[in-house]
Amino acid sequence: MIKLSENDFDKTINLIENNVKTVPTFAYSVLNNYISGVVYADSKNPETILIGTESGIYFVAGKEDNQEFNDFLRELYSQRKNKEFRFTLFSSNEYWDRVIHELFKDTLKQINRYSFRYDQKQSHDKKLIANDYSINRISEELIASSSEYNDDYYNEYWGSVANFSAKGFGYCILHKGKVISECTSIFASLQFAEIDIETNENYRGQGLGLIVANAFINHCLENGIEPRWDCDIINASSIKLAEKLGFGKPSEYSFFTKNL
Repeated sequence: MIKLSENDFDKTINLIENNVKTVPTFAYSVLNNYISGVVYADSKNPETILIGTESGIYFVAGKEDNQEFNDFLRELYSQRKNKEFRFTLFSSNEYWDRVIHELFKDTLKQINRYSFRYDQKQSHDKKLIANDYSINRISEELIASSSEYNDDYYNEYWGSVANFSAKGFGYCILHKGKVISECTSIFASLQFAEIDIETNENYRGQGLGLIVANAFINHCLENGIEPRWDCDIINASSIKLAEKLGFGKPSEYSFFTKNL
């Protein structure tokens, strides 16, 4: 296997966009140099590729019956397992699902997900909130005071808080100065921003998630970015909120993670 240089990333983009129905946002984050990562391939003109983040999230696509590549994939998992590092593998289609099952047997657990695409063209109306609440763009200062999307979160997915501040974005609702609801880009690229959303359990049921997500979506639309919403297919509340916000036409995909 070889590691592709940034000069060869365009070939990878062509491969996945021509052959894959659902490409995870983090793959574009790596290919667009929004976050640090690696692209493994069977050659400089790849037929099979593996795109990975520094935190251990991977996406495999291309020719499924490449034995040398599949052996490499199994060895990579073994190395990361021995070091107790994360290994999460996103599949590009049902054929890769079968290959992954054959390679890893019961050591990896399959999770089925929906990927929603935003289905509207116009911005959401600004929602009114009470005087002691405010909507703010997420800043380094607010990250430091967040219990959910804190330094550890951005270090894991963005490499650093500073990198998120430079290339990502998000919005939060404050109540009397306390962060109570957040909608942030877990990953972003030139074209996409994937939503991650959380509301403090003491403030749920007030529609705050809808309000803060609207602010996030409006930012996307104003900046020519397509918002994306992914969730497990069994997460009924997340699916319901996605539909309220204007997301539709979900496509199903799988990822595989270490079976604890």
